[in-house]
Amino acid sequence: MTPPPKPFVRPWMARLLAVATVAYSGLLIFTTHYPRPGELLEGLLGRSPPSDKTLHFVAYAVLAAFSAATWLAARRTASRGIAPLAIALASFGAIDEITQPFFRRHADPLDWVYDCIGIAIGIAAVVSAVALVRRFARAQ
Repeated sequence: MTPPPKPFVRPWMARLLAVATVAYSGLLIFTTHYPRPGELLEGLLGRSPPSDKTLHFVAYAVLAAFSAATWLAARRTASRGIAPLAIALASFGAIDEITQPFFRRHADPLDWVYDCIGIAIGIAAVVSAVALVRRFARAQ
């Protein structure tokens, strides 16, 4: 019987990832509920922002990557039990869309679809990267 793998990151790194995930979630909530997001993003970028669907995809891929990294930093397995995280993030995206009309924004079900695609890609990227790093670490 092989011993369980060591934690992937040090405890302080796991806490830092958790703080970064919470901070990014707060930023995401603010930006998705801001009444005039185009003006906000144009001011930050200095040019007109990418399409709304691209923004949703990228925003939720980053959220999923942060969340998956935090999730995996607290666990010893790379992929077991990650489905509840994906479901929680998809629920977060749905609630985010549903609450936008309260802030003079338009809720669009297609935005949620792009959120979910971003979530799947973000989680898959982190799980794959962690599995590769662990495989290389075991080989040495």
